[in-house]
Amino acid sequence: MNWSGSLIPVLIGSPGERAMKSDFFMKINIIVPFLVAGLLFPAPVVEAQQGICYVTNFLTVSEFDDVVRTVNPDTLEVVAEISLSIPGAIEIDGLRGITIHPTTGNWFLLAMTSLPPSPAPAPWLMEYDPINDTIDLLGFTVLDFNDIDFREDGDLRGITNILSTGSSNYCELSTITGGPSDLCQYTGSEGGDTIALGSGDEVFRASGGYSVGGPAEFERPSASGSNNCDSASIAIAANLSSESVRSLTYWPAEDVFLWVQGDTARSVYLVTEDGGETFLGTFDHDVNGIALVEIATPCPPGDNFIRGDCNLDLGVNVADAVYLLGSLFIPGSPQVMCADAGDCNDDGGMNVADAVYLLGSLFIPGSPTIPEPNIVNGCGPDPTDTDPLDCSQSGC
Repeated sequence: MNWSGSLIPVLIGSPGERAMKSDFFMKINIIVPFLVAGLLFPAPVVEAQQGICYVTNFLTVSEFDDVVRTVNPDTLEVVAEISLSIPGAIEIDGLRGITIHPTTGNWFLLAMTSLPPSPAPAPWLMEYDPINDTIDLLGFTVLDFNDIDFREDGDLRGITNILSTGSSNYCELSTITGGPSDLCQYTGSEGGDTIALGSGDEVFRASGGYSVGGPAEFERPSASGSNNCDSASIAIAANLSSESVRSLTYWPAEDVFLWVQGDTARSVYLVTEDGGETFLGTFDHDVNGIALVEIATPCPPGDNFIRGDCNLDLGVNVADAVYLLGSLFIPGSPQVMCADAGDCNDDGGMNVADAVYLLGSLFIPGSPTIPEPNIVNGCGPDPTDTDPLDCSQSGC
């Protein structure tokens, strides 16, 4: 029998050499079906998952207009705005507070209206669906509410301005009718009460100087109190206590509170739960309430990545090999936006050998694991960053 010269080296040699060559071809036989599947059946859904990051923006409202403004938290510049009035149906004169439902993502606001007329000083509780652009006036809040915030379980809490009783009421508000259920009263209120539900839904309250005068105060529930209104004072610096407070909002990702002052500069501070403060900047518009919203955006270039995560969905599986092969061999396919992630074998290049290496690590026992930063260790920089590969987008 006349064997091709290219195959003779495979079939001859010592038993050990033949075993090694047989193992090599076994791996190829296992991997080839995945390569063929990747070329013939690219996964179309992967592109939509590529490099999506979530950026926090501020939503601000003012008691002097009907506008919700989207504000960049780094520059405090307004990047978008929407008027919530509907001519001839709902005419909003001002908005006192804003919070976002933890499940639906709908905005809940306290709205003073001229159409239909608000029975001043009580505002309407209003729900806005930003996806479908619909507004629903849920009902009158009955009392002079100044601020609202959601608990993690979706229960809505509100606090009033100082009432004729000399106290401000902390209540649960119905998300169906807007009606309040009294929970407790803060006595000796200085006016302008605002609340923020911190970590674990602990109620923090700021007040003072807005409508009555006196120093601004910062409080949390007393450890020995019987309810949330039995408060303990938190010491704050003179630059906070000397100005009225307009809004208090908890920022979970930073574990701080946004404290907006009523000074002419409209100053905003980052305040810790023990009263420490850092000046953030000033708004160019009146602010009487802030909510935090996450906006999906393409991830910026970065040094951190997961090797093998070719489609930037923060996972490593056969879909990444399919994505890599498509980018290499199928015209018009989405490209690998992080070449470092596509360099699965960390040899400084990105080619079919990386797909073979990736599939081997996933499906063939005893194959080398993917070098760091890998899915086990999580996002990280390239420890062998001596190659020309880089990331224009990163899933990390």
